[in-house]
Amino acid sequence: MKNKNTKRYYLSICDNHDTGAGIFFETEPLSVISEERLNREKITRKFPKKSINLNFVYTKLNPEKIERIIIGSRNTPIFFLRLFNKYHAEQQAVSSFDIRLYLYFYFQILLNITPLSYFDSQLSAILLKRKFRKKITMVDHHLCHAYSAYSTSGFRGKSLVITADSGGDGLCLTVSIGERSNLKRIYQESVLSSISQYYRSFTEILGFVPSKDEGKVVGLAAYGNPDLLLDYMKKKLYFNGIGFNKNLFQYAGTRAKIEKELKKYKREDIAAALQKNLEEEVCKFISHWIKKTGIGNVYLAGGLFANVKLNQKVHELEEVENIFIFPHMGDGGLCIGAVMAYLQPKPSKITTLYLGLEFSDEYMLNIFKKHNLDFKRLRNAPAEIAKLLAKGKVVARFKGRMEFGPRALGNRSILYRPDDEDTINWLNKRLNRSKFMPFTPTILAEDADKCFVNLRGAEYMAKYMTITFNCTEWMKKSCPGVVHIDGTARPQVLGREDNTEYYDIIWKFKELTGLPCVLNTSFNMHGEPIVCSPEDAITSFRKSKLDYLLLNDFLIKN
Repeated sequence: MKNKNTKRYYLSICDNHDTGAGIFFETEPLSVISEERLNREKITRKFPKKSINLNFVYTKLNPEKIERIIIGSRNTPIFFLRLFNKYHAEQQAVSSFDIRLYLYFYFQILLNITPLSYFDSQLSAILLKRKFRKKITMVDHHLCHAYSAYSTSGFRGKSLVITADSGGDGLCLTVSIGERSNLKRIYQESVLSSISQYYRSFTEILGFVPSKDEGKVVGLAAYGNPDLLLDYMKKKLYFNGIGFNKNLFQYAGTRAKIEKELKKYKREDIAAALQKNLEEEVCKFISHWIKKTGIGNVYLAGGLFANVKLNQKVHELEEVENIFIFPHMGDGGLCIGAVMAYLQPKPSKITTLYLGLEFSDEYMLNIFKKHNLDFKRLRNAPAEIAKLLAKGKVVARFKGRMEFGPRALGNRSILYRPDDEDTINWLNKRLNRSKFMPFTPTILAEDADKCFVNLRGAEYMAKYMTITFNCTEWMKKSCPGVVHIDGTARPQVLGREDNTEYYDIIWKFKELTGLPCVLNTSFNMHGEPIVCSPEDAITSFRKSKLDYLLLNDFLIKN
C-alpha cells in the first residue's frame, strides 16, 4: 500500500454493473459521478469515459496531478475486456437464465482457483498503464465493497463486515473482521452460491428487468402471501450452517421449467415468498457469524443490501448492536471502496453524498433563453416552495450538487405533501411507474422518533434511505402517502447540517401544516436515471406534467 507520509490525488474507476468514476484527494472525494447520469442508460455497464472526463472538468484538476488510478476489480473479465475488446459476455447475455452468463461466472471461478488470476491481473496492469500512462492498482471486488462500508461507518471498535452480490472476481459473499483500519477476511463463497442471482432470476420470472428492478419485487412482495410458496423457495436458497447452498447453475436454461411450476400462483405471492425466504436465510447467516465472532456491530455492502426490507430484518436481529449499509451499496459504490481499500484509513463518517455536478445561475439563464422558458426568481426559495407544497402542488427540486448513489436526497427530487393517501396511484401514473411502488418521506431528524419505531442503532444509515422502519400509528394516520401497505417506510432522516435549504423547506412546511416530513421521490421518469443536467430536468418536467420546477432559485410553472 501507499507511503502514509505523502498526500496524493487519485482517480478511481468502477467498471462493473453501474459504472462510474471519482477523483479523490487522499480519501476525500472531490467529485464522484455514475456514468448512467451522463449517458442516460440506467445502471449502465459501459466504460465510464464521460464520468472520468467530467470529473476533471468539474474539479479543474490537471490529469498530470493524478498519482495513481485505482480500479475496483482485480481480474480482467470486467475491466480489461471492456476497454480493449468490445465483446463482453455479461453484456451480451441479457437473460438471467442465459447459459453464457453462467460460463462467464465459471471463468471467474477458474481465475480464482488457478495461477491464471495472478498472470491475468499483471497483464491487465501492464496494458492499462500503457493506455493511461499512470500507475495502476487493481483491487479485489469484494474488498472494495467491504472497505466502502467499513471505512465510512465511523465506528472504530471491532466490526463484522459482510458483502454480498451477484458476483465479482469470482466471489459472491465475504465475511471480514474490521479493527482499527484493517480488515481480515474470515469467510468467502464463490459465485456458485450467489444469493443475488437467486433474487435476480425470480425478478425476471416476475416480468421485471434483472439487475434493475429488484426494488419493484420488494415493493410488490408486501401485497402477497409468502406462505403459499415458502417451501418451494427454501429449496432454491437456504443457509447450510455456515454459508449458502450451491445454487447458481440451477437457473441456467431453466426459465420455462420454473415458469411452469409457478404458473398457478399470483405474482404478489411469488414475490412475497421470494422476499421472506431471502430475509429468513440471510438473517440466519448473519446471526451465525455474530455468534461465532462475538461482534454485534454489523456493516454491509454489495448489491444484495439494496434490499431495504432485508436490511430492516437484519437491524431487528437481537444480536445486532449497530448497523450501517454503505449508501451506494451496489457496484456503483466501488469507486469509493477502491480508494478506501488502497489507502485503508481509520473509519470515519461520510460527510456528504452530494458529490456530483452542479450548475451556475448563468448556465440556467442561458438554458431558459434557449428554450424560451418563463421563470420567476425566488428571494426566499425554502419559504416559497413550502407554501406551494402546503397548497398541494408537486414541485421538482434541482439545486446544488447531484447526489452520488441510487437515492435522491433532495437535490434531484420530486416533492409533495405526505398526507394524500391516493398519491401512490396518481403520481406513479404520472411518472409512468408501477402503481404498487411506495414513496419515501424526508423527515426532520428531531421528529424521527415520533414517526418510526426502533431507530436506535440505525440512526446514521437512516440519513440515506437504505432501510425501512415500522411506522408509528401517528405516522400511519397523519402521513399515509409515504407509508407502504405493510406499515413501513424508507425514510431520509434529515438534519439541518446535512442539507440546509432542503431542511428549511421541510421546517417551513411543518410550520404551515404541522407535518414534519415531505414526500420525496427521485426526479426521473420510469426506466430513466435520476436527472443530471438542467436539460434532463426540463425534459422530465415536461413529460411528467408536474406543477413546478425549481432550478437553483428559479421557479418554472408547467
